[in-house]
Amino acid sequence: VVVGAGDMIGATPLISSLFHDEPAVETLNRIGLEFNAVGNHEFDKGSAELLRLQAGGCALVGGHPDPNSCRGAAVGTPVPFEGAKFQWLSANVIVSTSGQTLLPAYGVKRFNGVPVAFIGMTLKDTPGIVVPTGVAGLEFRDEAATVNALVPKLRAEGIEAIVVLVHEGGVQTGPQQDINACEGNLAGSPIARIVRQLDDAVDVVLSGHTHAAYNCRLPNAKGRLVPVSSANAFGRVLSDIDVRI
Repeated sequence: VVVGAGDMIGATPLISSLFHDEPAVETLNRIGLEFNAVGNHEFDKGSAELLRLQAGGCALVGGHPDPNSCRGAAVGTPVPFEGAKFQWLSANVIVSTSGQTLLPAYGVKRFNGVPVAFIGMTLKDTPGIVVPTGVAGLEFRDEAATVNALVPKLRAEGIEAIVVLVHEGGVQTGPQQDINACEGNLAGSPIARIVRQLDDAVDVVLSGHTHAAYNCRLPNAKGRLVPVSSANAFGRVLSDIDVRI
């Protein structure tokens, strides 16, 4: 399974941003991405645009089709814009008027018949780093509390293996800067705070946001060391994780 930890759109190079980030989504479709946490940059143009990129269809400006949208025919991709074949996930982003999540809280994939849940999480501080119009009408809840509240529901569905995709992270400090380490300030970082509160049911945490590379283990609420990884940024690093269940 190929997964991501958010910020796959927004603040992108002109070759994607000029075309409403449809090229980024089409590329991720062809890479084989299946589940992706919602990052803060996914809200740069508001939740309605994020939902369009998920579902497909052409962008409108002033109620009329934008000429820079749905241009995929020029490069052999479907027209109108096909939308994301992968699923954006965000368990802690709630629509205020309905009390429901903006996007699915989690996705499930089976490996040899064994179900594994992938919970998506947006950093709760998103409203402080995105323009107000981008997050209007949305509530961002605590990351760890949201994950822990989902554990009984997943277990009721017969799911014992849980992976958390969270758009929050940390940065290593120290002399070695070894990717396969947990040096310096990482232990006191936001991602360490989240992991330290997580239910013991969580098996793996994939993080992001800080554009840092680390592959280490951090203690959860029970003190058990849980694999925590961040794959740098801009495609420079790929975390290849092999989990035995």
